[in-house]
Amino acid sequence: MMKEQSQMIVIFGSTGDLAKRKLIPALYRLIERGQLTSHSPIVCLGRNDFTQAQFINSLQLDAFIGEGKSAVLAELNRAINYCFFDLAGGTPADLQKILRDIRDKYDCSGNLLFYLALPTTMFSSVATLLKPFIADDGWTRVVFEKPFGEDLVSATRLNEDISAVFDEEQIYRVDHYLGKELVQNILYLRFANEIFSCGWNNGAIDHVQITVSESLGVEERASYYDKSGAVRDMLQNHLLQLLSFIAMEPPLSGHGNAIRNEAAKVMGCLRLPQPGDVVLGQYDQGGAETQEYLGYLQEEGVPADSTTETYVALRAYIDTKRWQGVPFYLRTGKRLEKRYAEIKIVFKHHSLNGLVGDDEANMLIIRIQPDEGIALAFNVRKPGESYHAESVLMDFCHHCHFGPNTPEAYEAIMSSVIEGDPLLFTRWDWLQQSWQFIDQLKAVASPPVLYRAGSAGPVEADKLLQGDGREWL
Repeated sequence: MMKEQSQMIVIFGSTGDLAKRKLIPALYRLIERGQLTSHSPIVCLGRNDFTQAQFINSLQLDAFIGEGKSAVLAELNRAINYCFFDLAGGTPADLQKILRDIRDKYDCSGNLLFYLALPTTMFSSVATLLKPFIADDGWTRVVFEKPFGEDLVSATRLNEDISAVFDEEQIYRVDHYLGKELVQNILYLRFANEIFSCGWNNGAIDHVQITVSESLGVEERASYYDKSGAVRDMLQNHLLQLLSFIAMEPPLSGHGNAIRNEAAKVMGCLRLPQPGDVVLGQYDQGGAETQEYLGYLQEEGVPADSTTETYVALRAYIDTKRWQGVPFYLRTGKRLEKRYAEIKIVFKHHSLNGLVGDDEANMLIIRIQPDEGIALAFNVRKPGESYHAESVLMDFCHHCHFGPNTPEAYEAIMSSVIEGDPLLFTRWDWLQQSWQFIDQLKAVASPPVLYRAGSAGPVEADKLLQGDGREWL
């Protein structure tokens, strides 16, 4: 990579958890792949009075990178520059001096990647701070971590603030779920395989289930989570993005914006939820025989009278010709019995006339985590039993085929920003429509019901499907 293709990566909030757990390990892997070279400094800004050595030590590279290659670790250490910068008192001139000195040191091009690993409340002020850095001698791209607002009003205000400084093409709003390999593979599964794409409609599909189940509780995130809840923390971004990829029409091209055009159309056709479409829950004390868990209200930092939901189940409809009448069931929650994320496409059940049996509906299962892969469930005849069928799996294991070293989500995210590919990032029109949907959902939802920690969730969520003659699979 020549100097002209290099960039300076500037991380705000570099002393936080996100930087040491995700961003720095992702940059290590980009160095290992040769995407970052000696002309690409990593500027880590923070308000702690660290020396360079103290900051490197605080990153806990052994814990979050593991047994890295010594040459790559040396290159990472050489690239990192920790600089004190207090957002409360720092000026554009102060930041310009820091970056100018580092640019001269590394003989870097004018390309600038700013990563805001900061609370949403600081986005507007940092955008104003960065206004002088938009220049003609290179590109400027700014990455905003989620959440982007807390409702439509706050998201609109925030978007107006940053859009007054940056063009939409310079704004990269992170949804790290879009960086996961099996999420990206949804598009290839649908549009590179005619055997699936020809039956991807209401003529063949009975319903769709999207589940993101977390076994952990709120842990140390109580101060954030109690203001957010499962709806804003997971449903508004991750699950609705998965729904958009599953439901979109074929894009005009493989370019990121062509795909995002179709994702935004899905959100525009998503029917607003009604009171009977949503169940909220909050975990109570419970657990397995070997482990007893606190209830949400007993977690440290959670107010004793909190009504924040830790679980949400939703029935949604998309009013398009392709999906008319097909329900999408979405659910996510904390402190559930196991950790997994998957999508189940459940096909209509057609038994052969005159065949008496116990055959089951065909299913396409997209496993996002932890055992990434895609499985197809179909019926076969049981040997020696002429009138009985059995459902079997044809299973693709992602790491078995490609190996365990496929890119992590944040590696894909950082790489995409450097390449200027917008696919893995949320565009404002999609975000605006998602907040309209979420605001309506919050308005019609009943207060959270309790469910036992370590269980599958509240029984009311089961009834949501049972009323339609279905069940969670």
